[in-house]
Amino acid sequence: MGTNKVILLLLALSGALLAWMFFGLDPEFQRLSGAGSFLDARLSGYETDAVLGLRAALADPARADARDLLQQMYLGPDLVLPLVLTLSLCLLFRGYAPGAVLYGRRLEVRQARLLCLLPIAYGLVDYAENASFLFYFPPATPGPTLSALIPELLPWMTRVKLLFLAVSVIVVLRLALFKPPVTRG
Repeated sequence: MGTNKVILLLLALSGALLAWMFFGLDPEFQRLSGAGSFLDARLSGYETDAVLGLRAALADPARADARDLLQQMYLGPDLVLPLVLTLSLCLLFRGYAPGAVLYGRRLEVRQARLLCLLPIAYGLVDYAENASFLFYFPPATPGPTLSALIPELLPWMTRVKLLFLAVSVIVVLRLALFKPPVTRG
């Protein structure tokens, strides 16, 4: 299977996972939790108060189905999505970056590999965010240090994750759409 087919397959899988998360799991979670959608599905962002409010809502014994759905989301599609997006973006960088011109300089293969640090950073931050969700929300019982730290960190982790993802996508689009002209010697 060629690289282009692998990239298309990974991008299709990413789209399917996002659709499942946003249109399948999230509306059900809103209904079951009574506290709104998954925090990292709130594209307008969220603050510490939302984290604390969701924890309080999920602590209610009547919300066991919402707790189970939260774990299903972070141990299901949101466990696979960062890996799939990271791989597809790295493959896109590998395909478009060598020979491309960025900031007036032609990129070499080793510089293309350095560009892969952007999606890798996205993937690592997304996994750290997902682990924080699992460590913080019921049925987990974090200690006092994590209970104080995680609500403050989660909004920033989501912002940094989306920043790395957005910059990666913008740079890939820049490299793909604005190729230098081919010169014949």
